[in-house]
Amino acid sequence: MASSSSVANTVPLLSMPPEIRSAIYELVISNEWRHTSQEYFVLDRPLPALFRVNKQIRSEALDVFLLKNHFHVYTSTIGLKWLNILGKDVERFRCLILFIDLNLEAWNTYLKALLPRISEYLELRIRKAAVSLPASRLESFLVAAGLYDGQRWARTENGVGEIIFKQILA
Repeated sequence: MASSSSVANTVPLLSMPPEIRSAIYELVISNEWRHTSQEYFVLDRPLPALFRVNKQIRSEALDVFLLKNHFHVYTSTIGLKWLNILGKDVERFRCLILFIDLNLEAWNTYLKALLPRISEYLELRIRKAAVSLPASRLESFLVAAGLYDGQRWARTENGVGEIIFKQILA
C-alpha cells in the first residue's frame, strides 16, 4: 500500500492544502456539472470525472459536492443508479429532493434501503413528479415508507408542492 507522501508525489493536487483542494474541486465540479436554472444539480448523468481519480480525491470531492449543494433525483434509471453507486456516501447529502412518479414500487424499494443510511442533518424533500399521480396515493406511499412516523420525522410543506422531512434528533 502506498504511503500518503508517495500518493502526493504522484498526484501533485494532494500536496496542496485542503482548503485549496476544496476550492479546486468546487470549480472543477461546477464547470463539468452546470446547475439548472433553479440552482439544483439533477442526478441524471454519470458521476463527475473527478470522482474517478483516486479514493482520497473522490472522498474529498464528494464532501464538497454533496454537503454544499441541493440535488434532484427522478425515478429515471440513471437517477436511481447514481444513488446506488454512492452507496454509503448518501449520508453526505444535506438536501435531496425526490420526484416521485407513478413508479412507486421502484421508489419504495429504494427508500427502504436509503432511509436507514441518510444523515440526521438531511433535508429530504418529496415532490410529486407525475401530474396523474393522485395526492392520496402519494400520501399512502409515504406512510408505507415510514416517513410519516412522528417519532422519527418532522414534516412540513412548502409553497411549491414539496413535503419536507427532517429527522427528529434524540
